[in-house]
Amino acid sequence: MFPHKAIIAETFVEKEKGQWVVYIEVLFEDETVRHEVGRYFSKSKAEIAAKYIRRVANKDLPYPPDALGGCC
Repeated sequence: MFPHKAIIAETFVEKEKGQWVVYIEVLFEDETVRHEVGRYFSKSKAEIAAKYIRRVANKDLPYPPDALGGCC
């Protein structure tokens, strides 16, 4: 789908129209891609989902943000 491997992925929770929306941003060498992942009725459920999505998205990347020694 993408010609280059991602560098890092990050998730965000934002309130829109009475719902909590989870977005993922994936950083590549030459661009950043942002997608809506899901909508939730409570902020806590959205934050839990965002945490798991971020962890799974970063598990095979070369510099995951939770690795020892920092990001890049």
